[in-house]
Amino acid sequence: MELKDFKNKIDKEILIFLDSKIFSLSKYQTNDLDYRVFDQLLKLLRDGKRIRSYVAFLSYKAYGGKDDKNAIKLFSFLEIFHAFCLVHDDIMDDADQRHGVKTINKLYGNSQAILIGDFLFSWAWEILLTNKEFDKKSIERAKGIFLEMIDEVIIGQMTDLNITAKQKVSNEEIINKMLLKTAGYSFIKPMIIGAYLARNIKDEEKPIDKFGKYLGLAFQIQDDLLDIMFDSNQTKKSDFNDVAQHQHTLFTNYVFEKGNKEQRGILKTMFGKKLNQIDKDMLRKVFINSGAIGYGKKEIINNLNNAKKALEKIKIDEKYKNLFLKLTDDLVNRSN
Repeated sequence: MELKDFKNKIDKEILIFLDSKIFSLSKYQTNDLDYRVFDQLLKLLRDGKRIRSYVAFLSYKAYGGKDDKNAIKLFSFLEIFHAFCLVHDDIMDDADQRHGVKTINKLYGNSQAILIGDFLFSWAWEILLTNKEFDKKSIERAKGIFLEMIDEVIIGQMTDLNITAKQKVSNEEIINKMLLKTAGYSFIKPMIIGAYLARNIKDEEKPIDKFGKYLGLAFQIQDDLLDIMFDSNQTKKSDFNDVAQHQHTLFTNYVFEKGNKEQRGILKTMFGKKLNQIDKDMLRKVFINSGAIGYGKKEIINNLNNAKKALEKIKIDEKYKNLFLKLTDDLVNRSN
């Protein structure tokens, strides 16, 4: 099953679950609560690439999983958790839009957005803990991996915030942040959860980990590239948000370390500030002319090639290797 077909199936499961949860909350209706905040949440969650649940599903199938319907239903917990991360991330980044619509924090304020995020965190656990379709041992194993994933992504976000406060960082610090914040919870842990749901794959954890690390790095560098090179109409989220939030990426680091004096000065002046369109156009030229964009694209390709080499060592059928290969190519050729 390719990603687009999987997305259609899991989107239905996500919306059924969310509709049921929001309906159940209607019993608490009061004049002081604006329930339109939940409508905005549904708008945000109607879109999304569904990468995390898809790699979990592919891994589940690759290691012999047979129950497609119930696996897809279960893996929706990964997307609900991802939504929790996005809602809280938008608060910290002061982001204006996500998936082409206004963020909850911009429409209803940070406090309401925090609480919506709390609901999502609770609901992700609810899906996992109340599952009756898979054996108890598999669910217990999934819970343990999920707990590790939560720790990783929160430590990654804390690391990100600390790095943001620095004037100068190393590429090693940036890469470590990407491994914690992106690779672990977007690829490695979902794949391991999916595989264990099918059978015991203890000997396969290291090859999966290696593949997920390289794929996660390629994905995040591509994401940082899109933030610079495409406007919000194409990415469906705020553009140049990394620069506005003083986020150090491999691209900003390249300019600071290898750009000329003028290029370094322009980036330094704009780093950590909201930019108008003239600023964005000027800064985009800085990233291109300094060689930062070319460098970043090479890093994407290097990590993608390393991911493909790592995939070859994973002991799964060629059919699923090809689906993973298609996914890796699609991820680094996207525009959002």
